[in-house]
Amino acid sequence: MTTVALDLLGGDGAPGVVADAAAVLLADAANTGLRLVVVGPVEVARDQLTARGVDLDRITLLPAPAGISMEVHPLEAVRDDAVRDHPETTVVVAARAVRDGLADAWVSVGHTGASVAAAVLTLGRIPGMLRPALAVVVPGLAHPVILLDVGATTVGSVGSFEQFAIAGAALARAVGVGDSSIGLLSIGSEAGKGDELRIEADLHLRSALPARGLHYIGPVEGFDVTRGSRAQVVVTDGFTGNVVLKSIEGAAAWAAHQIGLAYGDAGPARGVVRQAAAGTFAGGLVLGVEGVTVVGHGAGTAAQVIGCVELAQRAVEQDLVGKIRTSLQDQP
Repeated sequence: MTTVALDLLGGDGAPGVVADAAAVLLADAANTGLRLVVVGPVEVARDQLTARGVDLDRITLLPAPAGISMEVHPLEAVRDDAVRDHPETTVVVAARAVRDGLADAWVSVGHTGASVAAAVLTLGRIPGMLRPALAVVVPGLAHPVILLDVGATTVGSVGSFEQFAIAGAALARAVGVGDSSIGLLSIGSEAGKGDELRIEADLHLRSALPARGLHYIGPVEGFDVTRGSRAQVVVTDGFTGNVVLKSIEGAAAWAAHQIGLAYGDAGPARGVVRQAAAGTFAGGLVLGVEGVTVVGHGAGTAAQVIGCVELAQRAVEQDLVGKIRTSLQDQP
């Protein structure tokens, strides 16, 4: 049995979209091993779920009176002193449910920064992890690609790139990508390309990762992220990774629109885009913290929320946090 805490107030369509996802998950006969902890105002949760025919005996309602507005600075909503002075927010309560053993994982499709901050401050970092990383699985032509960091931290370092590679390789194994090749995102695949940080990091990773039994292929370029033929784990800083991810999303939407114009029917192309945004590709995992945390897109649909819960369940079943902890402790 895997228990996932679900932020009822996260996302543009909350609470309805989140309640829709919970109803579908619990109605699926294949999910007998899943239990949900719904975090939010209890009366709102009860009304939303009852209206969808959900058996409340299969759900734990965990009270949290407030969500987090996108205008709020993440740390202002999750710091200990802020929590003391203001109503507890859903992301803090959900993260605490994992910390206290009430849930095995938690999911939010709300404020990404607040979710990452709640995970770090409430669950704590895995020993040896300098910074957390937000990792996503990107559909690739040859293979899916793990891209990290895509927004947990904006500044990269040589040490954090090494740790991102270790954590990303563990995630690749957990989601079935396998023992993957690792690349460092840069502006060219040749040695010596990139800024000073990328050049220094490349030199370090060429010796550090093979010493850990990981296959490092060197620098990769932006198009390698969606090709998936050279590297199945691509590491970068959170600023660059977020720009790349949003660019991919925009390019996919543009391509679907243009295909629709060319063939007089945008439905099939948009269907492919929707399918690519669900399942394993629906959310990002916060790697490097002591608990499974999945963050989805704020504009996510019920199908994407379901994908986030399924991704969290898979990470728990594969003991992703334990694998990252062990990998970081295994010094070369």
